[in-house]
Amino acid sequence: MTALTGFEWRRALCGFDPGWWGRLGDRRTVLVVVGSPVPGQPALDVARLAGSDPRLRVLFAAAPGPSSTAVEVMLKDAGAAPLPWTELADGDAGLVVTAHRVPACPPGAPLIALPGTIPAEVKHRPAPAVFTYAHHLDRPPDAEDGHVVGDSDHDRLVASLPLRDFYRRALGVGGRRGLVVVALPAAGPCTCQRSPDVVRRLLAELPSDRYLVLGLPEPGGDRCPGLAVHLRAGLSLMPPEADWRAALVAADWIIGPPGPVTRYGTVIGVPVLITGPPPGDALRLLAVRLAAHRPVRPQLTEAAARWRPERVRPVLGRITSEPGRFDRNIRSLMYGLLRLPQPATIPVADPVSPPFRIGCRDGEPLGHACQGRLR
Repeated sequence: MTALTGFEWRRALCGFDPGWWGRLGDRRTVLVVVGSPVPGQPALDVARLAGSDPRLRVLFAAAPGPSSTAVEVMLKDAGAAPLPWTELADGDAGLVVTAHRVPACPPGAPLIALPGTIPAEVKHRPAPAVFTYAHHLDRPPDAEDGHVVGDSDHDRLVASLPLRDFYRRALGVGGRRGLVVVALPAAGPCTCQRSPDVVRRLLAELPSDRYLVLGLPEPGGDRCPGLAVHLRAGLSLMPPEADWRAALVAADWIIGPPGPVTRYGTVIGVPVLITGPPPGDALRLLAVRLAAHRPVRPQLTEAAARWRPERVRPVLGRITSEPGRFDRNIRSLMYGLLRLPQPATIPVADPVSPPFRIGCRDGEPLGHACQGRLR
């Protein structure tokens, strides 16, 4: 691998550089606010761009909420030390980047709201607040300060495809064993109740020596309750702090209700099987549905034999109208707000970090050691 590709991007998140030699007025501080682990991954992608410039110092903060602990674990795993939320008002940030919601402090810094950020009132901010979008169709017609920058998840998934075999070995999948990634949604009680039923079918009907069933919590949602019994039965689980995108790249089949997992699964080129209510977009007509009245294994075999990646091309084209240009577009916007010239390099998306999973061995009680084991 060449320099600063693959997984060496973690070095860009260290922030403070004790060897800084420039003038004090030339340095800017970029504050990255993360609300939950999975939507926070694009924020770390932006931090990678900023952290590679010695003129910039990158600081991190976990927004208050039920996922703040998982966010802190994710940030520390990436080599960053998150600031306490109560100390943000005293900061001297030159730019704020958020993937959660628009923070009230520091109020005087320009703000970039990444795609998917929760909309909020920003008129009280004296500094510019720019909302960004992945597709030009997502940009509201009346959005005066909206920019179409592309989709970081899409670009990094594409960059990770050549490392598919490496990700599979990291997850313990090799030879003729297939990897079935199943989305665990938490959008509401109805969808969360259906998810264990699908997992139960997969574990009961798929032999463990031929298939690995990996549960992937839906991006932006909390983990479904009632998974302990499935972990004992052989389910593997992606923890919140792991990079969920690596699991998609390694998958042989992707199963789940309409949502981010199945939508981004169209990037990989493997069969996507839909469960739950029919989706309202093009995925409803193009993806395969997992029938409840038929055995699972023949359906996986048929889906693999009949699947053609071009059948979901309309879904793939709707993810972003700027494929491969997120790093370039967001860096241009970031440096424009910072009023700094851009580095004389062309940024490109890097592969995502290696995946890991947690699970229980056969017959082992579900305890602290079992939940925290890396495989």
